[in-house]
Amino acid sequence: MRFPVCLMCCLLAGCVVAKAQVSAFAEFGTALHTGGHTPLWQVSNRQGLGSIYNNGYVRGGVGHLYKTHGWSFEEQVDLVGAVGNSFKKDVSFIVQQAYADIRFKWLGLYVGSRELGAPLVDNELSSGDMTWSGNARPIPQVRVGIPEYLYLFRRFAIKGNVSYGWFTDNNYLKKQVGEGYWYTKSVKYHHKEGFMRIGLPEGKWQFDVGMVLDTEFGGYMEKNGTTTDLGNAFKDYLRVLVPGSAKDNGEKPSGEVAWYQGNYLGSEQVMFTYRGKAVQASGYLLNHFDDFSGLGKLNGWDGLWGLELGFKHFTPVERVVVEYLQTTNMSGPLHGMHDKGSGPVQKTGGADNYYNNGCYQGWSHWGMMIANPLIASPIYNEDGDMTLKYTRVRAFHLAWCGEINSEWSYTAKMSHNRTWGKPFAPTLDILKNFSLYTSFTYVPRWGEGWSFNGSFAFDTGDIYGDNVGLQLIVRKTF
Repeated sequence: MRFPVCLMCCLLAGCVVAKAQVSAFAEFGTALHTGGHTPLWQVSNRQGLGSIYNNGYVRGGVGHLYKTHGWSFEEQVDLVGAVGNSFKKDVSFIVQQAYADIRFKWLGLYVGSRELGAPLVDNELSSGDMTWSGNARPIPQVRVGIPEYLYLFRRFAIKGNVSYGWFTDNNYLKKQVGEGYWYTKSVKYHHKEGFMRIGLPEGKWQFDVGMVLDTEFGGYMEKNGTTTDLGNAFKDYLRVLVPGSAKDNGEKPSGEVAWYQGNYLGSEQVMFTYRGKAVQASGYLLNHFDDFSGLGKLNGWDGLWGLELGFKHFTPVERVVVEYLQTTNMSGPLHGMHDKGSGPVQKTGGADNYYNNGCYQGWSHWGMMIANPLIASPIYNEDGDMTLKYTRVRAFHLAWCGEINSEWSYTAKMSHNRTWGKPFAPTLDILKNFSLYTSFTYVPRWGEGWSFNGSFAFDTGDIYGDNVGLQLIVRKTF
């Protein structure tokens, strides 16, 4: 009992210099459309709250932040009641966020379900990160690491984290998967990332480089009336921490035994930033990989190539993002021949089929693509196939935002993408799509804490169909 009592006394004594904040918000949103679906950019990169159907929701949350003697304690609960949600057309109640975040100086730990964005790109304007874009619902997890850049030297900083989590879409998959298709339930999640920064804080030149590695592992595959255990023991958690195969268990599918257990994917990320007196410019590449061939950049021009501009003294256009997305190379058409007796060619890689896997239904959560949403989510598949059908994509994306005056601001996006289907299942024709989105936000001087957002969007083309949508979001913070 001595240690807990001493700890409590220290915390109580620290209350004299501690800073505590309590915040709350309430939000109402609705979206209506004509055509087959809600337009792409009214659905995507909204942490899974967007819906392809006509929808409405009421949302509320309360948070608490407490700081004392280098410690920081943050808790948040965020609940949603919705009708017309993409994964349940009738009324549904959702725990969107429920987490505790504890930090001591530069070290951080959080537990629970939390909305997360991409580590480098502009989360408001970018089409989306190649690994995690905030397009799908949060995955509950336990994460520990260095959440913000820690400067070890005057011009050198690092950050990174490791986490384990659990997918929560079992009931959705059971209901959604069509006859003749398979799915894997109770999937586990593992995440690792590490970044370093070279340059002075807010200096003229800056270079960021890092890597993100995510893994789906474990769970139970439901296929043809048979349930297969993909590895849910403690040793399986350790095996994905340091990637290895499941050779000690021949009952697992051959892919899990022969190569690396789980569905591994990730991205190498680099960004150069220049800060001038009037303009800040950042160029970046997010290179997706599913195996060592992509990791070694044997996938040609594949990746997300972007340019971000910020104008310090021109409020009508404050930020601009231009991006080119390509996922068509996939390290070429050949698979590896690793056994000497299998043929004369010793080549690793080819036909990588990004984001799909033979044991896991695709890089998605609750039907929504976890990475860049210009690769169409399984929720659009009308046949109940939960794999990603259109992984070979080339797309251009342009977005910008600014202020009209002290009360009004706006955001605009437009994207054009083409898809060839996926390896081994190409489309008969090249499918095309163009999407446009514009929104206006009003934050009145007369109503403290109030904000009103209205948006107009449309799609035209073969991937999402021809859609026109209107969306309204009203928010009050306390």
